[in-house]
Amino acid sequence: MNRTIWINSTLPDACDIFSRNLRYLLHHVNPHKMPLAFACIGSANVCGDNLGPLIGTILTRHSLPNVYGTMAEPLNALTLPDYMPLLKAIEKSCCLVAVDAAIGNKAQCGYLTLTKGTLSPGSALRRELPPLGALHITGVFEHLDDYDCRKLLPVFCRQITAALICSSSSSLTPALRGMGRSCHNYHTIL
Repeated sequence: MNRTIWINSTLPDACDIFSRNLRYLLHHVNPHKMPLAFACIGSANVCGDNLGPLIGTILTRHSLPNVYGTMAEPLNALTLPDYMPLLKAIEKSCCLVAVDAAIGNKAQCGYLTLTKGTLSPGSALRRELPPLGALHITGVFEHLDDYDCRKLLPVFCRQITAALICSSSSSLTPALRGMGRSCHNYHTIL
């Protein structure tokens, strides 16, 4: 069973904590330093559920390769089955990181999770979709369409994309590469 790392996104150093834990897990799931690929799952039409597509859109704007799932072309319950053959093929040559929104209770709301192992997309809605990823990231909401969701979405996006961009630094422009290992100045990325 894979252990989940829970990070409170409201902590002042949440981005650095998240980034350090992401690098730690990537070291374990990707010891041969294969290129990273990203499956950013969710619907572009529901506030909290668009966490994945928003992350995918930001990553593509920073020219990261191997990003699947954006606001324009989301990976959701309808499209994911069609993408599975491609994503499974990509997993052979890349370390696939899955990103999705999750529904939790009030105490879990506002946390980011990092888990070694596959993500089962749609499980909160009792949908049977194929698992994917060597590592997965979720942003936990109590509800996918309420005031807290609208407040948390930009926080989650900044923290997750900053950590993913820092972890993918080999494919970045020289200006972003200079950020180094820490993401304490993540606001400069977005």
